[in-house]
Amino acid sequence: MSDKEIDKPSSKLSTYKEIAELIGLYAKWGTLAVGGLCLLIYSNEIDQFPEGINLGEGLAFYLVSAGFLIAYTVFAIAVTAMGSVLMALPTNIFERSRHNRSVTSRAHIESQLKPDYSPMWSGPVLGIGCLGLIIWVLYSLKNPFNGITFAPVPLMQGLLIALLLGVQQRLAVLDVNLVLGGSNAEEIDRKRANNRFAQKCFFIGLVVCPMLLAPNRTFLVDAGFRIAQLRKDNATIHVKKPWADRVANSTLKQRSSFLGNDYVEFDHVDVLLRSVGTKVVISLPQASDKPVTRLSIPSEAIVVE
Repeated sequence: MSDKEIDKPSSKLSTYKEIAELIGLYAKWGTLAVGGLCLLIYSNEIDQFPEGINLGEGLAFYLVSAGFLIAYTVFAIAVTAMGSVLMALPTNIFERSRHNRSVTSRAHIESQLKPDYSPMWSGPVLGIGCLGLIIWVLYSLKNPFNGITFAPVPLMQGLLIALLLGVQQRLAVLDVNLVLGGSNAEEIDRKRANNRFAQKCFFIGLVVCPMLLAPNRTFLVDAGFRIAQLRKDNATIHVKKPWADRVANSTLKQRSSFLGNDYVEFDHVDVLLRSVGTKVVISLPQASDKPVTRLSIPSEAIVVE
């Protein structure tokens, strides 16, 4: 066995290792970038940027990024299912009208092959979509403007799903080498490449359109922070004096804390940001004629249950 043959497995292993390291590097910095962007958006929303933040807060960025991706995935799946249910009937009506038109040339055979749109009303899609539509209708009754501005999101998702299924049908025809009259191998390859490009575009659209079209994108960031437990509503906190005196100026109810006389316990507190930086940001409700204020408390002076 020659030295070149011996070196082949090791060279392949080295290549795989380099690829894995490159993927890990992109995943690491991509996650940190998503988490950092979410933190900037959220900080702007609460009008408080975390103090004393440093590179050691990487875990918080990972948690925020993971929480945001979970929230966004659930949201994207829900609106896609809603759009599929909404667009299933119009898509089938349009396809039937197109399919029933007279064919005068063999060159139209490929376009007349009817795509399979049954995934748009399959059991799981129908269940998730109907539940989402019910929630949307109930929400629209309370907030008509927000409900109307939200409508383009599921409609666009449904349209993209219909287009994607149509492209997949054409690719299936081309992949079995169904060559029509007047078509040659080069033309078939060109059609296949164009359809694969369209397939990628529609798939990317399904991923990014919910974020681009959503009228209020910050709720996804809020959900990400809640999932990551960096924000906690209706929490019980124990605040050390003298910071407890400042919290007591709000309408929050207070009582003695089991941590000792140096602490005061407050219930039903919205903790807007914790575990990032050196301070914890809480919301302080005021009297009816005053706006809600926010207070940053050093982490060592507050305990959140």
